Amino acid sequence: MNFKNLVTIFVWLTIPFSVIVAWVFTSMERVGEASENPFEGGANDIPMAALSRTIETDLRDMLDESNLPEPITPINNILM
Repeated sequence: MNFKNLVTIFVWLTIPFSVIVAWVFTSMERVGEASENPFEGGANDIPMAALSRTIETDLRDMLDESNLPEPITPINNILM
């Protein structure tokens, strides 16, 4: 097999590999847009309310207060 035959084979392989590379970059762009702002209140965002409640509960416990707030429970398996 000479170099000319290899070139014709690899020319046809550039199309699927170009599609795969383009798909990877498009997927990375979509993931980047989805995680760009973690404070919007979506399902994949940081659960700020739960973190704040946990910090409040821990601080009140350290101050030996007896009236501690209940932890926030997930709604539809999503913790806000």
